Amino acid sequence: MTIVWTFLFLIALPSLCVRFSILHRNQPARMSLLISYFTGVCQDLFIAFQQLFLLVLLQSILPINPAYLFWIFVVCSSLLQMHLIFDAFLHRKTAIRMEISFFSLFNDAWCFWDSAKEKKVWRFLPGALVFLLLPVYTYWHCWRDLQSLTFEAEWLRLGGVLTLFAILGHAFLPKKMAYATDHIVFQHEVWFVRKLFRFIKRKNDQTDLSYLARARFHNENEKMHAPSSEYPLFKYTQGFGGKKAFDIQVGEDERPHVIFLFLESFRSQNVGALGAERGVTPHFDRLSKEGVLFTDFYANSVRTSRSVVSSLFGIPSDVDGSEAAAQAKAPFIGIPQLMQEAGYQTSYLHNGPIEFEKQDAFFDLHGYDAIHGRDTMMKSFPKAHNSSWGLPDECLMHYAADFLDDRQDSPQFLTLFSITNHHPWNLPTHYQPPSFPPEISRIYRKYLNTFHYTDACLGLLVELLEEKGLLENTLLFVLGDHGYPMGEHNNFVEQRYLYEENIRVPLMVYGKGRILEPKRIKAPCSQLDLVPTVMDILGLHGFNLSIGNSLMRECGERPIFFHNPYVFKNFGCRVGKYKFIYTRISQELELYNLEKDPGEKENIASENSELAHQLLQSVKDYERLFHRLYAEKRIVPDENAVLSTNTPEYNLSAPV
Repeated sequence: MTIVWTFLFLIALPSLCVRFSILHRNQPARMSLLISYFTGVCQDLFIAFQQLFLLVLLQSILPINPAYLFWIFVVCSSLLQMHLIFDAFLHRKTAIRMEISFFSLFNDAWCFWDSAKEKKVWRFLPGALVFLLLPVYTYWHCWRDLQSLTFEAEWLRLGGVLTLFAILGHAFLPKKMAYATDHIVFQHEVWFVRKLFRFIKRKNDQTDLSYLARARFHNENEKMHAPSSEYPLFKYTQGFGGKKAFDIQVGEDERPHVIFLFLESFRSQNVGALGAERGVTPHFDRLSKEGVLFTDFYANSVRTSRSVVSSLFGIPSDVDGSEAAAQAKAPFIGIPQLMQEAGYQTSYLHNGPIEFEKQDAFFDLHGYDAIHGRDTMMKSFPKAHNSSWGLPDECLMHYAADFLDDRQDSPQFLTLFSITNHHPWNLPTHYQPPSFPPEISRIYRKYLNTFHYTDACLGLLVELLEEKGLLENTLLFVLGDHGYPMGEHNNFVEQRYLYEENIRVPLMVYGKGRILEPKRIKAPCSQLDLVPTVMDILGLHGFNLSIGNSLMRECGERPIFFHNPYVFKNFGCRVGKYKFIYTRISQELELYNLEKDPGEKENIASENSELAHQLLQSVKDYERLFHRLYAEKRIVPDENAVLSTNTPEYNLSAPV
């Protein structure tokens, strides 16, 4: 048993150091904290025990050369330690853990270099080096004794006890505390077990998805035809009816240019036209007085890639953090294809690296004729400062205006994504932002500086379009991709929670000379409404997946859904003045009256239990519907068949 304890202690030593120095920071002193310490130590030893068990098992059943086996386990153990230190760094700096879905960003790790430098990643490098070398020493020191180790009841009982306490502790600890203090590898193992149970549950779920989609997302103002009950979101839209909430002058045979400008981390809380205490958006505010401004507009989720799916294709991104929606071959039909059918050329322009999250492949397969990123733009701006996240936003605006000017003989649909207002919020050296009160934190000041700069770049784009004679023939949609917390609810990371600072963003539709009566629309709406809105404004018809409503039409009170599949697994909706949030990991319910409590500080769910449980059923239906649609690949039928036809008589009666 001496060799077993020596091995377990040495392998678990890094995780024990992380636990006592990082994982339990800022945890309130209470009995559950002591239990979490005990549970965590058992988990740390349990993960080490699994390595020992697997080693003995392989030695017993496979004739593997001991030298090969030694290096296999050394390398695998070192990778686990690398994962551990990276998780510790994330937890220390952001209070989030290294979730399974984050591995999809492995090939894009270099993009995070500037953010890592801002968070002083170099401080973790000495510890990381020790963590990587410790498995080498441990296996070298214990290898001779480990080779002679066999399955014996004494140390197997020890492993059983560690397993029991690790699982029971996780099961009975407060779930948010367990998220913060569990061993990261143990968390991944729990995730796989839960995924298996969800798979089994889904296989036994007899819910009629077509009925569920119609019941939750019926749009009374849309004239549509649904070809197949197997694909409940797939439909052909013929037009829209009902009273208009606003009007934009577009002739029947006219095809103005359309620009979707997504502003990075551009939250409503800092937009002056939306009543911000520290408004830093003079250009947005000025333009909004001539356009249509939506005061309660929401991102459907909390990452840029998820905004792409909801805004351009009218369907929520996947709801379980699998990043299925961001995969290049995910089948979506939305604005790009509709615009192509209407004779538009479609282009995606981004001043960041388009290889990030495989944007180049995704947009190429989803209706875009031209895809230009940072590398292409650098040829036009060779002297511009280039960060790991991309070029300054002014480069994007100049490039987009020139791009449109060169192609103005045919109608263009441009999708622009800015980047400067991304962490670590580094401002171009030539730009002078306004001064802010000294009591504002350094981080918030940097954020406001780049926020103000991005707004100035919006003004620059409009100015350039006007100089080139393009503005009057252009419809401009300006919106935030998602929000960003700046200390509200004690949070500085957009992937935690679903509060207003995370997901409430501005939306403005601007068309010089086309909006005779500027409007402020107060009805809650979201990125999911953009597909039918564009179709309604331009008079388009065709296949699409949108579950939203045309914002041009007045409609009754309806739920606006959003979700955050990371950290605590939040799902929510906005209905009228009420905002509801369900936290799946802890089963917590939150209900806020945003008219009386815009800061979401007073949870009134217990006093309004009937409404809270009614909304809970709605968001659970939302989660169940989109979990199954993605898992069962029931988004659209065969892509080639769909895109080759644009008539409502076309019928797909069976899945492909």
